[in-house]
Amino acid sequence: MSSQPALTHDQIAQLFQDHRKALSRFLVNRVRCPDTAQDLCQETYLRLLRDNAVKHDENLAGLLYRVADRLAINYLKWQQLPRNSGIELDEAMVCPQHLPDELAALRQQCEILLDAIHTMPKKVRDVFLLRKIDELSYADIALKLGISEKTVQRRLVTAMLHCHRRMEKPSLRTDNTSDEILGFV
Repeated sequence: MSSQPALTHDQIAQLFQDHRKALSRFLVNRVRCPDTAQDLCQETYLRLLRDNAVKHDENLAGLLYRVADRLAINYLKWQQLPRNSGIELDEAMVCPQHLPDELAALRQQCEILLDAIHTMPKKVRDVFLLRKIDELSYADIALKLGISEKTVQRRLVTAMLHCHRRMEKPSLRTDNTSDEILGFV
């Protein structure tokens, strides 16, 4: 076991410069593509820099070629992988993600709806949330709030109309006249 210090970045750069042309020819012979060979040559240099464990007493040129050869082998294996599974790409297929403008519109609608819920009178809001969020039946809501089912129905209709009007006219906000405009009693 040697106690030699690791090579510096400058020493690795010099090693790479000394062998670059020969290494590039070696890689062209392996992968049969000059551009890919240049990419693999650069990757070899980067790997040596990243490993940071190259010692002075190692066969440096041999190490350089061994790293390059492994990269070439990995590249060639990757090239042999099937590119697709035989499934044709449907050009009419639509991306399942919403477009940014659709997301902005949805966010705006959510804000309007939340504002509409917030501006409802408490009694109406309670019925609305128990029905739409908690998914309770009219009978369960009536029992929980101590009101009749008919009152539950009326308050739910009032809440739905309020939301509908807010969605149509988002300019209606938390002013004092909105309850009067919407017919809240």
